[in-house]
Amino acid sequence: MKLHQLAALVTAAESGSLRQAAERMRLSQPALSRSIRELEREIGVKLLDRTAHGVEATVYGQALIMRSKIVDSELRQARDDIAHLRAATQGDLRIGATPVAAFSLLPVVLARFKKSRPQLRVTVIDGMGAGLLGQLRQGDFDFVFARIYESIDPREFSVEVLFHDTLVVIARRDHPLANSRRASKIDYETCEWVLPGGDSPARTTFQRTYSERTGKLPRCTIESNSFMTMLTTLSQSELLGVAPQQLLRVPWLRREFVPLDIGVKFPSQPTGVIRRARSTPSTAAQYAIKELRHAAQQVRGDNRSRQG
Repeated sequence: MKLHQLAALVTAAESGSLRQAAERMRLSQPALSRSIRELEREIGVKLLDRTAHGVEATVYGQALIMRSKIVDSELRQARDDIAHLRAATQGDLRIGATPVAAFSLLPVVLARFKKSRPQLRVTVIDGMGAGLLGQLRQGDFDFVFARIYESIDPREFSVEVLFHDTLVVIARRDHPLANSRRASKIDYETCEWVLPGGDSPARTTFQRTYSERTGKLPRCTIESNSFMTMLTTLSQSELLGVAPQQLLRVPWLRREFVPLDIGVKFPSQPTGVIRRARSTPSTAAQYAIKELRHAAQQVRGDNRSRQG
């Protein structure tokens, strides 16, 4: 089993076309097909099905592709480790992040990070919790920076809680309920919301707490997993939204939105770093996680100051 054979299989399955896969790998189509056939003969099972629309992985192919991506991720991290051990500043760091993390702590950390490693290539992909963990499982990320929820399997993932945050209700600064005593006596029947999708831990926590307080589910008028869509909608309507309090640390968001006390107290939620279990992070990933720890210390200090 050779690395170029595994790469051919992964590229073909992702492309859905042998021709496109060959173009991406800068090979002739016969050469790519030969690599996959040799791999199938060695393993003794069919890895790709030819269809009228192209190719797709069999159940055996899917299993091998998932492991191949992890192998590729580990090899990439090994290359980065060697580069850093040689005092090089080049490498590749891939981070998955929930939208709030991408908006708040992460930009500050990455700005500092790039000063010390200017040649390092950094890719940040934002998404929702379950989707990010699926990509982390396949080796698409070095780590994920996100809300940590109870159903994360410790046999699959290693977690490190960096700070705790609380959900708050937010609205545009000139919303009728902003700076109003009526906010804590809100008419829950008429209140309408823009909320993240059902697979969001924030949505689950919000709905559970809201239901316990009011006996009803919130009236979700608009549902979107796009954080920018949610913010834009809030800025142009009288809908209410929900977001971690950490979000309001971002200066331009603090100028646009205000937290509302509607008489519903949300539980504190942990946020931190999630990695694949039994996997050693690359040197670049270790450095980035270290910087996140330093930034989280400031968040914890600010939270204690507000409580005091």
